[in-house]
Formats: sequence, structure tokens, C-alpha cells
Amino acid sequence: MSTRPPASRSRSGADGGKPGRGPKVRTDGKVDASCPQCGTKYRIPAESLDEKIECSECHRVFFPKTTAGKRVKAPDHTKTYLIFGGVGLGIVVLFAVMSGGNPPPKEPPKAPEVRRVVHTPSDNPRSHQLVKWAQAVGNDNRLVLDTHSDLTAVAKQVGLENASNRDAVFAALQSHEATKYLRELVCESAMLADESMIEAPAGGKAVLFVTPKPGTDDYRRNTRGEYDVSFRMDGEQVKVTGWSVKMVPARNPNKPDPSVKTFQPNKDIAAAKTVEITDSAGTRKVMESEPGPVPHWDKASPELRAKADQVVADVIRSGDDSAPGNLFNRATGAMRTLDERKAVVPRALNALYELYGDVNGNVMKISQLDRALRQWTGGAHNFELEGTGDAEKDKKVRQSCIRQWFAFWWRYSSGDMSDFIEKEESLEMPPPKSKSK
Repeated sequence: MSTRPPASRSRSGADGGKPGRGPKVRTDGKVDASCPQCGTKYRIPAESLDEKIECSECHRVFFPKTTAGKRVKAPDHTKTYLIFGGVGLGIVVLFAVMSGGNPPPKEPPKAPEVRRVVHTPSDNPRSHQLVKWAQAVGNDNRLVLDTHSDLTAVAKQVGLENASNRDAVFAALQSHEATKYLRELVCESAMLADESMIEAPAGGKAVLFVTPKPGTDDYRRNTRGEYDVSFRMDGEQVKVTGWSVKMVPARNPNKPDPSVKTFQPNKDIAAAKTVEITDSAGTRKVMESEPGPVPHWDKASPELRAKADQVVADVIRSGDDSAPGNLFNRATGAMRTLDERKAVVPRALNALYELYGDVNGNVMKISQLDRALRQWTGGAHNFELEGTGDAEKDKKVRQSCIRQWFAFWWRYSSGDMSDFIEKEESLEMPPPKSKSK
């Protein structure tokens, strides 16, 4: 304990000089006094009670007389601890705010339980790939079509000889009747034929479901179409090998089917009928109309009518042995425009009508008219120039050919004939000569 010089104040009692009961003085002349701050006890000479002393523990300076004979309790630091604890907590919160409010680290998540994926015929990798292929047909995604198609099989499906020209195969998929509903509707689901095909190494079969595209009204909203599709597996990759329409979607009755072509039948020709015939090309069904007189095309000018009549006369005459060798080509080549063809075909049909009664006797003239009609329209009806030796049979076959030409014009005279005009026929081919005189 250190001491300070005594204060200059009275050594009388603490009550300002009035006598009072003082601290107990021990036999050695000292008095017990305690530090008022930390409670450390000291024995102070009685004559030094008025002197300042400094506590050796907490360095508090005090007058011993203020605590002499008194019991001093150890200080309670609870309040101090609370203050410092609050300050510390505030500092922690401040640092948390300044660091961006990052939450305290969490315990590492527990490893998720491994669950076995259960596939169904409509929810599995193969059905998903088939849907992707169908959608690729609809939007002409050639990258997907290349990876999801057996191109050799697909080429045959769309009527191509081989799959060497990939672009030709992809283009055919965008125009072939077999993919019509894949293009006009949208495929969003597929279902394998049975559960065994989910993992069958060879592949299998499935059903594709197509529904109307959003925002279109060509088909009824609640309708759907179905395709049967076959596929093989190349590792994990589906390769489509074929497909066919299983169920046709219902069209909106207020929206006509654009793929169904309409036509205006020729009013000057009898309505066509379907009949079965047998000739050198085999037995098949064809359309025939009964021949009758056919007038000029009603939109032909007088000059065009005269030209058509002259061309038909030259075509008939080109079958004679005495006719110039180039007469047929010169006559048919003169009718080049669509209007010229529409003007000359009715007059050629009218000439066939006039020769119809004796087809065997007029076989060369009819043959030349048949050749000219093929060139002008692109149609073909297997006229039999060479006879079989059976006059009745030859007559039947040749008259059928004429009736087929009348049915053709009854059906196609109102169109542009763009589907039938033949561009590849050689105009230098000499006219056939009859062996019979």
C-alpha cells in the first residue's frame, strides 16, 4: 500500500468536530480499514486514518477513516459484465451487417436418399426420343432427324430409291402425305407398345399422339390423331424405321381441308365413272367418261380456235406415210402456252369422238392424237397401237383409252395442269408406223 501526504483537515470526528464513536483501535495501535472498491483489508495506524492511501490491488485512493471498522463487501461486477456483453454483442451484429448479412454457416446437408427411377411405357427415354423425332418432322429440324432416323428405311417410307441424298429425304418428309399430321399438328407424348420395349435391345413399336397446335382452328380442340411408329436401337439412340396413321384427327367442319383439291368438272363431258380394265399394263381401276362432241374452249379467241383446229388436223395427218417427217413435232410444238393447250385439247378430244366408232380402222390417227395429248397434258392412258390379233379385244382396249382421255379432261380442264405437263418427252422421236396397210 502506498501513502499520500495527509490532507489538511481536522483530526476530529467525521461529523465535523462533534464527538462520536470512532473505529476500534487494536492493542498495537492500529485500526482495520478496507478498500471501498475491492474490499482489500489494511491495518492503518490510528493517527494515519486521515491520510490518503492507494490500494495496492485496484489502485483506488481513499481515506482509511471512511471504511475503518466497517465491513466492506467485494464489488458486484454483474452490471459491468452486462454492459460489456451488450457492447460485444453489438459489435458482432455490426460486423454481420457490414459483411452483407451472410447467415452463419449451416450444417452440411445430409446425403439424399438414392431412389430408383421407375419407367413406364409413356415416360421413359425411348418415348421421349420418339416425341423429339416427331417434333423434328413438324419443324424441319434436320439435325434431330439425322440422329433419330434410320434414313434407309425412312427414304423408302417417303418413296425414294435410296438415302444417299439426305437433303432429299428431309425434303420429302416435309411434303409426303404420311407426315401430314406430324406437320399440321404437334406431338407432345408417345407410349411404347408394352413395358418390355422400354429396354428391349432391338427396339420395338410405339404410338405417337398428335393434337392441334395452340392458336389454330383447322382441327377440333378436343381431337387427337395417332401414329403407329416402329424403331430400332443404335446403342441408346432411337432410330425410327417406319410409321403409319392409326387414328385421323377430326377437322373443324368450318375449315376445309387444304390438302383436298377441289375441281370444277367440265360441263361438256359426261361425268366420269370408275371401272376395272385389263390390258397389257395389267388389271386396274380407271376413270372413264362416255365420249361425245366437245366444243371449243369458251375462252379461246377466234384466232386461237382456228390455230387449234389446224394443229389437230396436222397431228392426224402426221400418221400418214406421205406426211412430212417433222409434221407431228411442228404441230404439237406450236401449242406451248397453257391457254393454247386448253384450246387444243378439246378439239383433239372431239376428233377422238369422231374416230371412236372405228378405232381399229383409225388406229394410226388415234395413236397420233394420243401422243399429242400426252405431250400437251402430261397424262397417259396406255393406248395399244400394236394389235393382239383379237379384233374385239383390241377394240375394247382402244376405246377404253379414249374414254379415259375424256374422263381426264372432265376432271382436269379447270386446273392449271401443272401436275401433269410432261417436260421430259423428246420432241425428236419419229411417229410410229403401222405394220398393217
